[in-house]
Amino acid sequence: MKITILNGSPQPGSLDAYLAQLKPVLEAGGHNVTQIDLRELTLRYCVGCWGCWVKTPGECVNRDDSPEMGRAVINSDFVLWAAPLKMGFPSELFKRANDKHLPLIHPYMEVDQGEAHHLRRYPKSPRLGLLLEPEADTDARDLHIVTEIHCRTALNFKTRLEFSLTIETPAAEVARRITDKAPARLPFPKRLPATQGVPIKPPRSLTLFNGSPRGRKGNTPIFLREIAAGFGGPSETHHLVRLQETDKMVQAFAEAECVILGFPLYTDSMPGVAKHFIEALEPLKGRNGNPPIGFVVQSGFPEGLHSRYVERYLEKLANRLGAPYLGTVVKGNGEGTRLMPPEMNGKLFANLQALGAGLASGSCFDPSVLSKIAHPERFPAILWPVFQIFLRLPIAHSYFDGMLKKNGAYGQRFARPFAE
Repeated sequence: MKITILNGSPQPGSLDAYLAQLKPVLEAGGHNVTQIDLRELTLRYCVGCWGCWVKTPGECVNRDDSPEMGRAVINSDFVLWAAPLKMGFPSELFKRANDKHLPLIHPYMEVDQGEAHHLRRYPKSPRLGLLLEPEADTDARDLHIVTEIHCRTALNFKTRLEFSLTIETPAAEVARRITDKAPARLPFPKRLPATQGVPIKPPRSLTLFNGSPRGRKGNTPIFLREIAAGFGGPSETHHLVRLQETDKMVQAFAEAECVILGFPLYTDSMPGVAKHFIEALEPLKGRNGNPPIGFVVQSGFPEGLHSRYVERYLEKLANRLGAPYLGTVVKGNGEGTRLMPPEMNGKLFANLQALGAGLASGSCFDPSVLSKIAHPERFPAILWPVFQIFLRLPIAHSYFDGMLKKNGAYGQRFARPFAE
C-alpha cells in the first residue's frame, strides 16, 4: 500500500513525535510511506482565481510546491491528514495546503448525496483519515465539528473519511485503521439547522473583516458593504488577504464595538487567509470585553446547506473568544453576486441591509431574514433526477466552458497532470 502523510504542524512538536512512531509501524508492515512536512514546502494561499480549472486544468497557476503535494496525494492508496488544532480547527498551514487540493477535482457539477458537488478529475481517489493534536481546551464538541467538516471535504474530493482520531490513540491502532482491508467509513453528516444569535446593546460602529482571498475584488466585501449600509453608522473594513497588516487587524478587533467576519466557503470551511487571522486572535481568547461577532459565509454551491457545518465552528469560535454570537449569514450561489447587475441583487441587498438595521437597534441577525438569504437551503429530492439530467447538458457547464475556451484550454479540460 502506498501511504502519504501530510503533516500540518507549523513547527516540530507532539504531532511530529507521534508520526515518528507511526511511520515505522506502517513500514514494518511492508507499506510504502511518504511523509510530507508541509512547513518545508512553499505553499502560496489559494486566491480563488480558478486558474487550475480554466487556464492550466488540474494544476495551480501560481507556481509553488503544491504540485509535489498533489501528485503524492492523488497517486496514494491512503492519505493521512495530520494537524494540530489551533483555535478549535486544524492549523492554518494545513488549511492552506487543503485549499491547494482544488486542482485535483473538476469544476463541473454532479448530484451526490442529494447535493451539488464537483466531478472527479482522476478515476481513483485515495482513502482518507484524519489525525488531530488537541489543544488544552479541546472538547468533544470541537472534535465532532472538525470531523463533520472533513467528512464533507472528503466527499468533495471524491472519497470518504474513514476515521477521525487524536494523538491520544495508540499508534498501532491508527496503523491498523489505515491498513484495514475492510475499512469502515464515517457516516455522512446529517443536515443541520441554522444557529441562533443573541441580542446585544446597540453598537455605535461596525468593524468588518473581509476574508476573501480576492480582497476587494471578491463577493464577500459586497455582502459586508450592504450590511454596513443597513446599519447606517460608521464602519471600517479590513481585508485579511493583507497578511502584513494582521497585527493591526487584531488590534482593530480588540477595539471594535461590533464585528462581522465574512469569507467564501473554501473546502467546506474558511480560506487559509481567514484561518490565519483566526489564529492571530488567540491572545484575545476569553478576554473580557471582546466585541459581539457575526459571520457571513457565501459559497458557489447552489444550496445553503453546504455552509451549515462551518457555521457550527463559527458559533463555537465566538464562544471560545467569549464574544456574544450574532448568528451567521449563509448564502449559496454567492459567486454570481459580483457578476449581476444591481437590480438582480435587489432582494439579497435588501435582506442584508435589514440585518444591518437590526444590529443598529441592538438585535442579533434576524432568523427570518437569514432564512430568506439562505434559500434554497436544499432542493427537494423529487428534483434530483431533473438536476442529474440537466448537469449532463452542455448548458450546465457553459460558464466554465466559456472561460476554458477563452484561455485556449477547453481541449485540456479533463487533463490529469499528476497521473502516474
